[in-house]
Amino acid sequence: MNIERVKINYYKSIKEPMVLNFLSPSILIGQNNSGKSNILDAIEFALGNPIEGHNIFYKKADIEVDLIFDGKEQDENNFPDDKAKFILKDGERKLIFANKEIKYNKSLAILLSSKIKRLDEEAFRDYKQIELDYNSLFNYPTNLERFKEHLKSHFPKISTTKNALDVSYENEGLYEGDRRVTIDRLGSGFRRIFTMLLYIFHPRYSIVMISEPETHLHPAVIKRLLWAMQNSNFGQIIFTTHSPLFVTPISLRNLIRVVKNENNFTTAFSIDNEKYDYKRLIQELNADNLEMFFTDKVILVEGVSDRLLVRGLIDKFYQGQKDIKVIQTHGKGNVMLYLELLNIFKIPFLVILDRDAIRTNHIRDMMNYLQINLPPLSEQELINALKQYNIYILPNGDLENNYPRRYQLHDSKSNNALRAANLIGPEDYKSKVMSNLKEIIEDI
Repeated sequence: MNIERVKINYYKSIKEPMVLNFLSPSILIGQNNSGKSNILDAIEFALGNPIEGHNIFYKKADIEVDLIFDGKEQDENNFPDDKAKFILKDGERKLIFANKEIKYNKSLAILLSSKIKRLDEEAFRDYKQIELDYNSLFNYPTNLERFKEHLKSHFPKISTTKNALDVSYENEGLYEGDRRVTIDRLGSGFRRIFTMLLYIFHPRYSIVMISEPETHLHPAVIKRLLWAMQNSNFGQIIFTTHSPLFVTPISLRNLIRVVKNENNFTTAFSIDNEKYDYKRLIQELNADNLEMFFTDKVILVEGVSDRLLVRGLIDKFYQGQKDIKVIQTHGKGNVMLYLELLNIFKIPFLVILDRDAIRTNHIRDMMNYLQINLPPLSEQELINALKQYNIYILPNGDLENNYPRRYQLHDSKSNNALRAANLIGPEDYKSKVMSNLKEIIEDI
């Protein structure tokens, strides 16, 4: 059983209809309290495994889940089709196929809920249940071998045997070299990897929902875990995360950005059917600029020197509370690539360009994409008008004309910018030559 699509309304912080298309893995990102966990709660609540007390407080919950069943599930349960829509509305649950509605009863509730495994902090500490599920994995040799293979890639010194999780030393267990150990005696990182891989490869659970899988894990381990998730081929994985290491050009289609809107309601954005230049993104995106998905606002600049100086000025003089990420686009021609991505995921942005950009097609392309319609204007009038759309064009040329010359002592623009970022003080910042950059910093 897999989830193809879910529609949620009137559940916790989700007060407006939210439609999400799920791939595997589906990666939910967003700040704390944005509502990521509420999405997982809604799925768990709807599919026959209600959280205690929810039936009383969430009678208004309106949840639809499009499900896909495999052939075995279809045959064993005498389902008329492999696709169905699960509906929870006004406290009533229904499972509707194309030409037939299946009565929701206890056996159907058990079937649906048994296919879901929720891994939160409590589940990671439930060694008894983990032991039961690990021992049952020995009934599925193919899955067991895949599990062992991936576990060994993370921890080459660990070997596994049956009863590996028995907290008593009297039985066989995990072995680290020749030393017998049990999972509760090993590090928290190992315990989390062991548990996640167990459920990722366990055929009993079709849908595995994980809260912050990166906790206690080394960056290299996180990358290998993502690879395992992308290549498990056994079930569907949905997880929440604060780690940019799970975000790559390849995983962008799996990404769901969860935010609170101006009404403090949870909403979400994803690429879905949006077109984007995948090949160019592979060339452009790296671990540093992928952090833009986890920040409050992104500032796009053209080059290295722009990034160094703007970052330095923000660190010294920005007085707001937002987390700001400055990204160099390596030229005007790449700005649109980032702009499209930021717009799709509704990440607030600000663009800083040299004056010569006003005479290029790049400005026209940005205006067309952002649907900015302005009457015929002079260059200076256009520069002023674009500020309201968070596009700032330096009116007096390039960056070097916007900070004191006495800091420009090197042949390298980036060295000059780095020097200026370190030495510019409050009086410099208030000077006329820096008025354009000061205006930008204050407008963030």
